[in-house]
Amino acid sequence: MNLRLPADEFVCPACRAPVTASDDGLRCPGCGAGYPVRGGIARFVPPENYSKSFGLQWNRHRQTQLDSFVGKPISERRLFETTGWPREMRGARILEAGSGAGRFTEVLCHTGATVYSFDYSSAVEANALNNGANPNLRLFQADILAIPLPHDGFDHVLCLGVLQHTADPEQSFLSLARHVKPGGDLVIDVYRRSLAARLQWKYVLRPLTRAMDPDRLQKIVDQLVPPLVAPTRWLRHVAGRAGARLSPIVEYSHLGLTSEQNLQWALLDTFDMYAPAHDLPQTAGAVRRWFSEAGFESVEVFNGANGIVGRGRRPCA
Repeated sequence: MNLRLPADEFVCPACRAPVTASDDGLRCPGCGAGYPVRGGIARFVPPENYSKSFGLQWNRHRQTQLDSFVGKPISERRLFETTGWPREMRGARILEAGSGAGRFTEVLCHTGATVYSFDYSSAVEANALNNGANPNLRLFQADILAIPLPHDGFDHVLCLGVLQHTADPEQSFLSLARHVKPGGDLVIDVYRRSLAARLQWKYVLRPLTRAMDPDRLQKIVDQLVPPLVAPTRWLRHVAGRAGARLSPIVEYSHLGLTSEQNLQWALLDTFDMYAPAHDLPQTAGAVRRWFSEAGFESVEVFNGANGIVGRGRRPCA
């Protein structure tokens, strides 16, 4: 069985007992639960779950946001500006939660660290195609609330662009915190909750769009986005970020993308605005409280490219 992560590194997400390899996947001797392995990826979640839209978007746009495909260090800049981590981390162990198609996985693998990366959705398949050739990548499919790895095992834990899309962002954060080893650090970001943020088209339309079948919504996005890219670009040029929010779509011409790249990013992220089952922005105060409750020190909470950034260190024992 060709596993991208050795079976003896996993624990059962249900009872936390070590799992073993079996003829049909992984098996927990403790509670008897079984977990299939497909494409070399251990699967600890049901095939059908609330993240279907993410699997659809990331497998469709597998390379859209990869720095190696775009030809610009957009993900690299965001990662290192957000985390403050060094670019060389050989010997370190990193846990990445909610990898999507692997835009940040690609950057993390280049640091030389051993990268343990997972997603709740079938986006892990896109990540495997993009980054699976890296010998330092350990890839699996799992729930952020029940990560099938021993606690206290990672030098760095990262979760970007994900927490707001979970059913319980605080509990998801606390789950991640349990995997940081003493002296290690945790970095997250989450959408900002504010009046300005709420005055966006997505919060008007999401009660309708999130109930749609993702395939149907994707077809609507494919029809509406292309003719709206130019007007949205003009709104951004005239009135900055506030002007761009007047449009029901997003576009990224300010990042220096080509016209075709900008269109693909617009298609991807407009769908990403309207499709997720959950969209739960948070305040800076809430993020500070999370770190405090988890017992972290050297905590920093600040505004970042994608909302509120929080980072902190778990005290040494």
